[in-house]
Amino acid sequence: MIIAGIVVVLVIVAIAYFVGIPLLKGNQKSYDSFVQSQTLTITPTMVRTVPPTLQYTTIIPETTTLPVTVRDARLEEDYEQIYTLNQKFAFGQKVNFAHELKQTPLYIKFNLTPTMISRIRLVYIGTNSEHYENTTETSPYAWFEVKVLDAGSGAIIDQQGFGNDYTDVTKQNFMVRQKGNYRIEMSGNDVNADVQMLIGTP
Repeated sequence: MIIAGIVVVLVIVAIAYFVGIPLLKGNQKSYDSFVQSQTLTITPTMVRTVPPTLQYTTIIPETTTLPVTVRDARLEEDYEQIYTLNQKFAFGQKVNFAHELKQTPLYIKFNLTPTMISRIRLVYIGTNSEHYENTTETSPYAWFEVKVLDAGSGAIIDQQGFGNDYTDVTKQNFMVRQKGNYRIEMSGNDVNADVQMLIGTP
């Protein structure tokens, strides 16, 4: 009985070795082939890319290629016009212009047209009478700023503007009388800006 049991165990082991292992290897190869085939069936159309974040692009207008002599009627002096801009500003848009000032002064002038808003307002007359009237007023979000910055250090040399912490005067001008390499930064919202930059004549 013992010998017969040993023989039966040996037969089972032999069957498992010669039949079971090749069968397992065959199943593994089939599984690998299945995985590979599934992997290869994935097409590029299934790959989803995240679109880049939209950014507000600044429109940099073309500048005059050659200086133009301009007569300032108020100061009764001649200047060379080096830059002009007439553009609508929105959402804090910024426009930069670089200039190495060798002929002082740098004379910056701007005339603004803020966005106007129409509203219907309730008006009381006396104690028992009231009526509605249409009003047009400047947008409370309108502002504009011009900064003259040192191109190297970024230090503010001078600045003027409209709205926010500035005055409500829409037509302004100012001068920078020191030579230097400057970057003029213009920014604003709800306003159309007509900007003119002049320098002194040689």
